[in-house]
Amino acid sequence: MTSTTLISLVLLLAMSCCEWSASAKAADPAFGFLENYCIECHTVDDPGGQREFETLDFAKTHLDAQIQLQEIIDQLTLGSMPPEDADQPSDSERVSAIEHLTGVLESMRAETSSTGGQTVLRRLSRREYRNTVGDLLAIDMSMFDPTIEFPADNLSQHFDNIGDTLVTSGHLLEKYLDAADRCIEKALALSERPKTQTWSFRDDFVQQPELNRAHRLAFNYKHLVLYDHPLNDKPEGAYGHLHRFDDGVPVDGMYEVKVLAEALHRDTPYNKRTIFIDLDEPFRMGIRPGDTSLGDLVHTQPIQPKLAEAVIDDNELKWYTFRIPLDRGFAPRFTFENGQHDVRGAYARVFRNHVDTLPASVRGGKGIVAHRNAVIKHGQLPQIRIHEVQIRGPVDVQWPTQSQQRLVGGSSFDPEKASERVRQFASRAYRRPATADEVAGLMTVYQSRVASGHTPFQAYKDTLKAALCSPAFLYLSPPPSAESSKLSQHGLAERLSYFLTSSMPDGRLRQLADEGQLHNPATLREETKRLLGSRDSDAFVADFLDSWLNLRALGSMPPDPKASREYYAAGLEPEMKQETQRFLRDLIDRNASVLLFLSGNYSFVNRDLAKLYGIEDQVPVDAAADFHRVVFRDHRRGGLLGQASVLTVSANGIETSPVIRGVWLLENVLGTPTPPPPDDVPSLDPDVRGAKSIRDQLDRHSESAACNVCHRKIDPLGFALEGFDPIGRVRQSYDARGKQKIDTSGVLPGGETFAGPAELRQRLLERKEFFVRTVTNRLLSHGLGRRIEPTDRAAVDAILDQVKADDYPMADLIAAIVVSDLFQQR
Repeated sequence: MTSTTLISLVLLLAMSCCEWSASAKAADPAFGFLENYCIECHTVDDPGGQREFETLDFAKTHLDAQIQLQEIIDQLTLGSMPPEDADQPSDSERVSAIEHLTGVLESMRAETSSTGGQTVLRRLSRREYRNTVGDLLAIDMSMFDPTIEFPADNLSQHFDNIGDTLVTSGHLLEKYLDAADRCIEKALALSERPKTQTWSFRDDFVQQPELNRAHRLAFNYKHLVLYDHPLNDKPEGAYGHLHRFDDGVPVDGMYEVKVLAEALHRDTPYNKRTIFIDLDEPFRMGIRPGDTSLGDLVHTQPIQPKLAEAVIDDNELKWYTFRIPLDRGFAPRFTFENGQHDVRGAYARVFRNHVDTLPASVRGGKGIVAHRNAVIKHGQLPQIRIHEVQIRGPVDVQWPTQSQQRLVGGSSFDPEKASERVRQFASRAYRRPATADEVAGLMTVYQSRVASGHTPFQAYKDTLKAALCSPAFLYLSPPPSAESSKLSQHGLAERLSYFLTSSMPDGRLRQLADEGQLHNPATLREETKRLLGSRDSDAFVADFLDSWLNLRALGSMPPDPKASREYYAAGLEPEMKQETQRFLRDLIDRNASVLLFLSGNYSFVNRDLAKLYGIEDQVPVDAAADFHRVVFRDHRRGGLLGQASVLTVSANGIETSPVIRGVWLLENVLGTPTPPPPDDVPSLDPDVRGAKSIRDQLDRHSESAACNVCHRKIDPLGFALEGFDPIGRVRQSYDARGKQKIDTSGVLPGGETFAGPAELRQRLLERKEFFVRTVTNRLLSHGLGRRIEPTDRAAVDAILDQVKADDYPMADLIAAIVVSDLFQQR
């Protein structure tokens, strides 16, 4: 059966809306297969295995029909049916039947999951809620996450904003109440201008319990010492906290932190088998916040962004000054950002490999306590040593705060203006003018709270909390009346803003919606350009890549700590994501071609990533944390296929799989996903005796004609990326001795050959229409909050036609999406 015939049959099946007649069934090749090989045992009167196919109707798309059809495909793929004593189809007949039935099943699934080309009324996702309350209430969200106890959002094709998957439960409604309370109380916590205070810490640096005895014996707690990096599984000296600052700062604000510190023992005599650290790099000290209410400041916390970082000079005691934000109840914790990996195990390794460097009096020590005490006092472990810390703040206080100005109009609440304040807040929160009935309902809450004895200010805060629990806030604008197929002005402003900033419309967008100007294509293009040029669009860049490339899954299958120490020691996970984000950011800023995702020979990396890629000469040591544009000399690198984020998220952490990476490429680059494998199919065929490599195993696995239907598309793509290990390092072989060489060549289904990732990129560029359509479909899903369906194909092609002549510039493509009818339809 030719691919053209198959496509034609699938389209006919998808368009059919009436039950097939007996003659139509007989004419269908798949039904003919079932009649020849299956129905004899699966009749209505005597259904073998309690399954009858005689009345199976491909025109019905309900779940039972899908389940039945999937079972047939699975059994044919596994070769379990027909049974051995029955007539057997040829390989070509079996493959053709599987291909055709899979197409029918995909059409059924598409029809049952279709939204009819409309965006389903949906609530805010967790990330959208978090961003929205931050902008609405003017509060810093870096250490505050009111959604931390929300249930995880369901994903559809890796997207977290698809309307029909964003369910609302009773549990979530309870969490909305808690979140609203926390948000409003945080925004309006201050009643008077906070005073600037100063705290000093020296001489009494008690650390985590495991270190305290050793530090008392070594230097009587005079120093705060950092040994290991902050992502160690069993940290010991990873988070230098101030034990006498156990309540943290008293109010939210900016704080000046001064640290008297030095870097020691970068010239240690210990070898690489003893201490796991890159001694070629200067030591970097970071500051991460610690929530004192959790009571545990020496281990990793759920929210701990890196607030600042500095290179610490070797053997020279100097003051380092930082300005960082801190929330009330948080305290600064000092970290050795590129510190040792597994310092706990280093004590014994020093005794094993370098005991002669220790005094004779301690060489006979046994056990971790004795080893720790001796090595910390007499050894030369690389470390950052802090002698004194000074904290001053809050500094640069704005009074009244931005939150107070926005919510109450000043430093105090005027009950006479309660109704107007409520109306203004509701209109901002609902992202459209609040109706008179909505304001009246909120004022009923206010008056009820006052009548029950609460102060007007507390009643007002409770009213704002009620607004944050309203469906008008929690859900995006409902579609307009049936008379219009287009979004309203405010609905369009909302869709554009959540598309390009992941948050509520700003003042400019809101004004244009109020004035009824947003349906003007020129205005929409101007606003798209403005939003893409603002820092607010960084959220779009990060969120879109998380969904399109599934980068939000990065870290869900963490690499082996022994084989990939630098992944943890250098904190590569966020840096990998940042590389890909900066790549997209650059395409947007320069309005460069989308195709550079495949063909680009450059990227943006800091020194940690540069060392992973072997191009550290392009990133200066004194700007190690900064991201720099680099050009790859190794042609295996370049574009998405050479980026560590993609190579890591498409591995399973411990090892790589050509199948997983091949499927990733089909889904995210070519937009042609394969159907899922049968439920009972083994990951590899059990008869792989004699196979010597992964390629050999997959060749054996694909000898089955049924399996080969998909694997001939998947495996070659995955083989091209086998030259990269689970965290994206280049490799030549699977084993350390170099005996299991890696072959990255392949043959695509059309017969085109390639030798490695560089040539594969060229083959993919020959199919560039598939790639740009995939990117466009993913952008539309992100913007519309729904899956893009086959019925949208003409509209997508119309968008691409606008930018095809210029080789698909990124910013222009986004603008073409925004001005399209597809984007503006409800």
